[in-house]
Amino acid sequence: MAIASSADNIRYNGTGIAYAATVGSVNPGADLGELEGFSFNQSVTKSQLKSTRNAARGVILEAVDETTATLKFGLKEQTEENLKVALMAASVSSNNQVAGNVFQTTKTWVADEYVDLGKLNVFSTKLSHGEVTNGPFVVGETVAQSDPAASGKVAYVGSGFIEVVNVSGAFGAGETITADTKSATLSGVSTQLDVVITSSDGATRRVQGTDYTVEPKAGYVRKLTGGALVDADKVSFDYQAVTRKVLYGLSTNTVLRKVTFVTDPDDYGPRKRYTFHKVNLSPEGDMTLLGDGTEVLNVSGTVVRDTTQPSGQEYYTVEVME
Repeated sequence: MAIASSADNIRYNGTGIAYAATVGSVNPGADLGELEGFSFNQSVTKSQLKSTRNAARGVILEAVDETTATLKFGLKEQTEENLKVALMAASVSSNNQVAGNVFQTTKTWVADEYVDLGKLNVFSTKLSHGEVTNGPFVVGETVAQSDPAASGKVAYVGSGFIEVVNVSGAFGAGETITADTKSATLSGVSTQLDVVITSSDGATRRVQGTDYTVEPKAGYVRKLTGGALVDADKVSFDYQAVTRKVLYGLSTNTVLRKVTFVTDPDDYGPRKRYTFHKVNLSPEGDMTLLGDGTEVLNVSGTVVRDTTQPSGQEYYTVEVME
């Protein structure tokens, strides 16, 4: 029966939600989040048998050689599932960084090249103070504040200040710090997006911008040509806790997912649900890491036959709902 002409038959706006699940799952699985488009394409290749009985060579038989169904979509959200799909990663591992400190380590420097400190989100703390009773403080000793409790290990002793790492608690201006019989009143406390680099004897502080530069979030330090930084110098710093996931791209040859797309019921037109039972997914095109706009993980997939489905239903299902 012919469908009556009606605007209700026209789908308008084109919004919805896509999901990915393990092949064979009865559930839709993970929400893939905001997408940069979602398209479905079918192509059919045919062969024609033409008559040899006359010059017109009319087609007397046409047979389908192959059919191909593909999906294309762009993932905007950097979830674990999305990254595994887009990067063809076999798994996602946790490799979290627990907050801690490094005291007086050494590095092999290369002029004007960054070296990796091995930690992310590095910093140091500067404690400015007045006259030190029974002073001065010395590198390596621990200074403490009693109320509220705080402590830190001295990495450098300057004029009217010390730089400390392995800080616990919160130092405060006006409070007293002590180390053995030494004491001083704090006049200021500041967190520095910097590391403390000193000569091997701890007497000379290397200067950021003159001797080195630092990328504190990445944990990279670069020796500058003409600066005084040498391999024997000591590097100290604290580092923050960081939640970190690790993926190894192209570590699997096949990414198979059941993909479900459900249209938004508030759009104009018929509501639909597409279930692609078995899709072989792979990255496609550029992933723009630098530039304007959103980083999009472009993915394509071939809809392959799922032999666990009933005969005639092995590829995909479309449901139209009122």
